[in-house]
Amino acid sequence: MKKIILFLMVACTTFSCCNDDDNKTIAEIDKLPPLTTTGTNKAGCLVNGVAFLPKGYSPNGSNTQVYYDGESFTLSITQNTDIDLKTIGIFSNNTELHNNVSIPLILSEFANNSRYGLYTILNDNYQNNQQYQTTDLITGELKVTYHNYEEAIISGTFWFDAINSDGEKVEIREGRFDMKY
Repeated sequence: MKKIILFLMVACTTFSCCNDDDNKTIAEIDKLPPLTTTGTNKAGCLVNGVAFLPKGYSPNGSNTQVYYDGESFTLSITQNTDIDLKTIGIFSNNTELHNNVSIPLILSEFANNSRYGLYTILNDNYQNNQQYQTTDLITGELKVTYHNYEEAIISGTFWFDAINSDGEKVEIREGRFDMKY
């Protein structure tokens, strides 16, 4: 009888102790790509605290794109699901981005020499589409942390707040990119 009770106690203790490693959730920020400067062609950010990473089909061929011609810089990250197409866009016009120099760029309203951020949601049925953008009062920052012209690699970080026409705000945080152009 003592052996049965001892066996039951050991069994209960063994089965009640589960491995918590299997149940751990990954923090949203840990889902983002690491900060690198090697041209990995990866980018991501947090949108209202949730990881935003490239996903699904893109009509342009890649869900992460960068363009730089010596003056104009564009970065876009796209998530395409069965429900909608979401895009983060950062644009800087008429700004030279120097090699290996961190340059904070204030993102503000669209203009010829502007620097701004967008968050766009397009639905499959093209109804209730939403566009959020920076303004003179609702801003952010793009920081180029590495730029190698010879290898055509540009890396950096970004964050911004943006509002839609109804005054609803979205927060883009912990943005990072490491791209070849």
